[in-house]
Amino acid sequence: MMSRMTEGDEVAVLGVRVRLGDGATVDDVRALRAWLERDEPLERLLSDAQLRIEERTSTDGPKGRLGPDVELVLQLLGDVATVAALTDYTARAVKTWKNNRRRLQGGEPDSEIRPLGSDGE
Repeated sequence: MMSRMTEGDEVAVLGVRVRLGDGATVDDVRALRAWLERDEPLERLLSDAQLRIEERTSTDGPKGRLGPDVELVLQLLGDVATVAALTDYTARAVKTWKNNRRRLQGGEPDSEIRPLGSDGE
């Protein structure tokens, strides 16, 4: 038996947040987004309209943080992948991007990848 959602019912927002720390620029955030959009498992979810990647202004970062106030939010739009799988795909892609950036530009920014809260934040 299926239950119907009524007005006021909360729907959990499933996804992950990627935040770059000290040493990162807004250009790094945008370059990482482009990298994630081309990463095979994530690209497949995007092309199937099962995933959305957004740049958002970070509101809960630590005071005095030196990195950009922009973060990436990868939000699942369907039930073809779990948050654990999305976190794994994202972590591997971020690690590869950081290794590539280190080879080309020297150094790499810190990164934080964590599941979204149920409210999408």
